[in-house]
Amino acid sequence: MPLLTNLLIIFAVLGIINTCYLILNRIKKKSLICPINGDCNKVVKSKYSHIFYVYNDNLGFIYYLLVLITAIFLFSSKNTLFFMKIISGIALLVSIFLFFIQARVLKSHCFYCSLSNLLNLAIFAIFLVL
Repeated sequence: MPLLTNLLIIFAVLGIINTCYLILNRIKKKSLICPINGDCNKVVKSKYSHIFYVYNDNLGFIYYLLVLITAIFLFSSKNTLFFMKIISGIALLVSIFLFFIQARVLKSHCFYCSLSNLLNLAIFAIFLVL
C-alpha cells in the first residue's frame, strides 16, 4: 500500500499546485495561459466556475488538501477511508459534470480543469482499491 499512498500524495500535491495557480490568477485578474487549443479563460470565468458563491478552484484546493492530509496522517482509520471514498466519488461526479459543461455548453476546454478531472479520477480509483 505504500505505493498507493505515495501516489495519493503526488496527485494531491499536483492538485494543490494546479488550484493555487488558478486561484492566484483569479485574484490578480490575470489571464490564464492555456497550453492546449482551448479557452481556459472562457471556462474559468463562466457562470459554472462557482457553486453557491464558492469558486471551484477553492473547493478543489480544499479537496486536495484533505486528500493530502488523509494520505499522510489519517490512513489507518477505516472510517476515514470510507469517508474519503465518498468524498472522492463526489469530486469525480462533479468533475464529470463540469467536463460535460465544458464540452457541450461552453464548447471550450480548459487544460487546468482537465488536469483536475484526471487527478480526481486517479484519486478516486486509488481510494476505491484501498
